[in-house]
Amino acid sequence: MLWRILPHATACVASDTLFLLDVRQDRYFRVPAAASPDMLAWLDRNYAGVVPKAVTDTLVRARILRQGDPEPTNVLKEGVRVPAGLDTSDTLKPGNGRPFRVAMSVAGMRLSLRTFSLHHILTGIQSRAPLPRRGQAALAEAQAFERARRMVPVARNCLLDSLALERWLAKRGLGSQLVFGIAPEPFAAHCWLQTPDAILNDSFDHVSGFTPILAI
Repeated sequence: MLWRILPHATACVASDTLFLLDVRQDRYFRVPAAASPDMLAWLDRNYAGVVPKAVTDTLVRARILRQGDPEPTNVLKEGVRVPAGLDTSDTLKPGNGRPFRVAMSVAGMRLSLRTFSLHHILTGIQSRAPLPRRGQAALAEAQAFERARRMVPVARNCLLDSLALERWLAKRGLGSQLVFGIAPEPFAAHCWLQTPDAILNDSFDHVSGFTPILAI
């Protein structure tokens, strides 16, 4: 379960600890133990209401809530199911002629990440018209992308590769869900792409160790 408390900020509970993600600052926050009970009680309500001052103070101190922002909300809750995946290796055929195009896609996204904020890039994804999330077709395209990606001499990075693949699929009329997750001890963050049927660029064994904190 995750909460969208502001257009740019989400929350989740991992190992009994409350975490916040502010994409505007591109930062994860561990809510201090002293402030967690008030915020958790607010998030766990089944109704909207006045935001407790303790919650507002916590968000202001972290600069997550600033002048001009809308009032935080506790009612936008979302469950994210991580699919076990589909084994289609026997039916998919290697893609041909893709390395150059995949290299351009990865390089283009690397340039975007250096030029624009993560908030800007994610807002662009959210503002697009929804695309069909066809698991089999998306997985076939993702696996062909991965085969070509191995020949691209750019260091791997889960954010870079997930965003490059997301854009690659979107250009081909295929939708996907971009998921950000955290692991609390020791803290680690990760992101991946999935459809309702399959994880597109990772394994279930790996991503199941992360608690989703944002899904787009």
